[in-house]
Amino acid sequence: MNAEFDLSKSFELVLTDLDDRIEPLLKERPTTPEGIREKVMLVYVRVAVKTMIPLYFNSLRSQPAELYRVFADRMLARGDAVITFNYDLALDREMKRAGKWSIGNGYGFEIDSVSLGDSPCKLFKLHGSTNWRGELFQGSVGFGQTSWANLSLGRRPIIDSSEFQFLEYDEASDPQSHNGRARIESIIMPTANKKFFNETSLGREWEDFWDSLWLQAGESLNTSTEVYLVGYSVPEYDSRARDLLAKKISRNAAVRVCSRNGTPGVIESVRKLIHLRTTDIQPARATTFEGWVPTLSQE
Repeated sequence: MNAEFDLSKSFELVLTDLDDRIEPLLKERPTTPEGIREKVMLVYVRVAVKTMIPLYFNSLRSQPAELYRVFADRMLARGDAVITFNYDLALDREMKRAGKWSIGNGYGFEIDSVSLGDSPCKLFKLHGSTNWRGELFQGSVGFGQTSWANLSLGRRPIIDSSEFQFLEYDEASDPQSHNGRARIESIIMPTANKKFFNETSLGREWEDFWDSLWLQAGESLNTSTEVYLVGYSVPEYDSRARDLLAKKISRNAAVRVCSRNGTPGVIESVRKLIHLRTTDIQPARATTFEGWVPTLSQE
């Protein structure tokens, strides 16, 4: 990798360079041994990285999440929404423990809200989650055993029983999960040019699924009177997220920013994005998450 990519760049931009190397090879379909070898190697690297990201975050699951516990307990109230680009489940579990979230429809898609309950708050994970997976052909062995209407990945990601247990649902399960052996990770790779769909032999899949999550997140932003931007730098290349902020923050919203040393720059970026719709954009009481959480009872 050192010989192939500039590792002095951020992780996101290294992955962007990887994508930029792969895309021409997928379009041109190389015929020389060298070209085929390069294509296979680079695609393998991308698949390996996509597999390792959830494995890394899952390896941290045993660590306590005290700040998230306090955040869920003190900050959130019924009707609130959390919009996150994090993949891990630390916040999910603490929101569930605090009685602020239910997996039945709390992710923005329906699993079984009848038996699991309607979620008091929503948790929109706009880049995916380590507990979401794509199950090829609904776990069927043969193509003919599945419905064409569901294409190869179904309408949405599925959640394994073990993931319900981690979130402390002892008896619950996802009716769409069939325990098939062929699975793919359901995360949006952290590249500059993010693709909110899965390209398969049947065409683009899950594009409607991702669009639905982003639409719901935008609706929540638009109806919020308080918006907290925590730990997000609003990078220039993150076009869909910037567009969400630019178009959906209400003119009546008070915006508070908590982004460490980058807080002044984030405030300036958000002001430019939303123009004159609101002037109430200020630093939060503290500009680090660990400093801000203890102040929540004062907000």
